Amino acid sequence: MTTHHKIFSATPSLPAMGIGALWPSPGWDAERGFPEFSFIWRDYRISKQAIGALQRIAGRADAAATDRLLLLAPHVTGFRLTLAMLMHPRWPLPIWRALQLRNRLTRSGEIKVAYPSDLIARATAWRVHDKGIELDIHAQLLQGDDCPWESITTFYYRGRFAPQFSRGAAEGAAFASPVVDATLRPVAHWNVEGDRRLRWARLTGDANPLHLLDAYARRTGFAAASAHPQRIAAQCLGHLAPTQAPMRQLDLWLKGPVYYGRDVTLRQAHAADSDDFALWVDGDERPAMVGRLSGAI
Repeated sequence: MTTHHKIFSATPSLPAMGIGALWPSPGWDAERGFPEFSFIWRDYRISKQAIGALQRIAGRADAAATDRLLLLAPHVTGFRLTLAMLMHPRWPLPIWRALQLRNRLTRSGEIKVAYPSDLIARATAWRVHDKGIELDIHAQLLQGDDCPWESITTFYYRGRFAPQFSRGAAEGAAFASPVVDATLRPVAHWNVEGDRRLRWARLTGDANPLHLLDAYARRTGFAAASAHPQRIAAQCLGHLAPTQAPMRQLDLWLKGPVYYGRDVTLRQAHAADSDDFALWVDGDERPAMVGRLSGAI
């Protein structure tokens, strides 16, 4: 297993990340596993402009919606640090084989906007099974002496790898998502407009042409370009009905693409300690995104 520690004193560069992704990957070796990388982004800040962008895409700027969006904000604006790791020349598998599968975002204190912070990303666990590898990336937001936010993002690499084994504790969102009744009355219905695509690529650092170019997406077998998952999550958080208790954890299960120009329907189920929600692309039987907001820490 190799180790590598990298400190960014400025925003990780998209061109530099792209060059790293083009470098031939070393290939998977079960004895080495994933490298023990520690990537740190010094002076990382959640800007007021980024919060404004989230509010605009969510369609709400009230206190309750903004509080939810603050739970999502580091995942949006700090995602490029995780991508920098997955696109590093020493990473054993190429970025284009990685599929974002699940997210667990946890807030344990006040998240300060425009505050000089450190963002840290590490590969902490992975599981090799018969159809691919699941990888957990742990990110932490450090603001002074506090760590008010952290996340586990689970990626999936399709393929057959041997032997089957696991390393590290699976601390992200559960393997199985909640089931939201498709007959529930919708809480919202809207069209996923295709504007601001480059804006979201800059916010997240994810310049995958599948999110930008319809022609490219069609050539690769998709119906059209699809929205960044973080963008869809922000829209869901903006449309959800109010909840009683403070929500400190957001789990997301990403089940399929949400194409630009399509109509979508959001349904929400209330429980004593959580709210489950699911987003359907109209005409599809299976939801494209499922989420759970809870007070868990």
